[in-house]
Amino acid sequence: MSTNTRTHAARRRPRASLSGLAVALLAAVVLLGTLFGTANAATVAWVDTGGDCLQMRTAPGLDSSNIRCLDHGTQIALLVGVQPLDGFTWQEMEYEGQVGWVANYYITTDEDAVQTIFEPVDPAATGIAVPPVGGVTMGIATATDPAALAAAQGYEVAGIWYLDIATQTTSQFIPGAPAFVNSLASLPADAVVTVRRAGTLTGTGALPDASLTVAGTPSVLRTPPVNGLTQGVSGTTDPKFLVQAQPFTVKNVYYFHTGSQRWLAYVPGAPDYVNSLRQGQLRVDSVVTVRRGEDATSPPPTSTTSTYFETSITYYYCVPGTNPDSIGDAGGYCGTMANGERVYAGAAACAPGLLGQRFTIEGDPTDRLYTCADSGGSVLNDHRDIWFMHSDEGYDWWVTLGSRAFITILPD
Repeated sequence: MSTNTRTHAARRRPRASLSGLAVALLAAVVLLGTLFGTANAATVAWVDTGGDCLQMRTAPGLDSSNIRCLDHGTQIALLVGVQPLDGFTWQEMEYEGQVGWVANYYITTDEDAVQTIFEPVDPAATGIAVPPVGGVTMGIATATDPAALAAAQGYEVAGIWYLDIATQTTSQFIPGAPAFVNSLASLPADAVVTVRRAGTLTGTGALPDASLTVAGTPSVLRTPPVNGLTQGVSGTTDPKFLVQAQPFTVKNVYYFHTGSQRWLAYVPGAPDYVNSLRQGQLRVDSVVTVRRGEDATSPPPTSTTSTYFETSITYYYCVPGTNPDSIGDAGGYCGTMANGERVYAGAAACAPGLLGQRFTIEGDPTDRLYTCADSGGSVLNDHRDIWFMHSDEGYDWWVTLGSRAFITILPD
């Protein structure tokens, strides 16, 4: 997606409005500080983009030059200048001695409101989430000795299970049981294990909310036998992208949510009411279980085999709108795209090898001709991510069209 970079749009908490008397007093303090040369303390704020960096510019507006890109969570000092322009309110600020302007939509004066970002991690360092008493959890083993793994947990372990992907057999280790009971003597590196905590399950937490947030890059899991299971770290928050990244036909994706002690399932191509696992409920470090389906005798058409095929569709945008459902994580893309051009209506983010490809979308309410002018880490295979100026416009378009559509590739 466009290189002026934002990945996650995050609403900041509104600040309390100042009374007329407070405004007058503040103005007097600023004036006195100016007249007598005393320094007034700047308000501290934090960059809250949800992941990517925020452009610090020389002046208000999207056409002004970039000074630097401030990482998510960076602490800055707010100055007195405020100016609306190009759909944003621009805030004058200072960082490391440099004065510039940023879009205040992506900053917050409440440090506790800054989003926690879950970046992809080394599977070996992922660890295992703590389950409720009597509950089950899944994760990446941090030891090859099951006895040592059990001892490393901060609770009494009732059992550990491991699925061998190649043989599709499950081995178990019960702490304190005789050797003939325990079929699991050792674990391979980065093994996915299921662990049950001793005790009686008496309560569980809530399921995570679904959202438009998409983060991470989907992992390519080990290929299981047909109709067999494989397991690994998702790498993405969207099960659709996880399915697209696999080198085999995916029949189902399963995710066990430790807090609620519930299995969530995603069936590719099924209607939303069938799927209990939805976009945004996964974390990039979530362990998933995937069942391989029958390999199609005639694989579905793709851009490499046909000029007409079905694929997944999403949108990204420049300016956030008023509908909170439209904001998601794909805002702030207002500048230069992967091909060096400025964003425009009809631009699409596609896999890097498809840059320059032109296409139309069947059922598109705008009847636009699109060009693959941009790319991004979550845009894989034949997926298309369509650019809009405002999030409300993109969301209304996406709801009308649907998350999947047939596209037609046009000749060069």
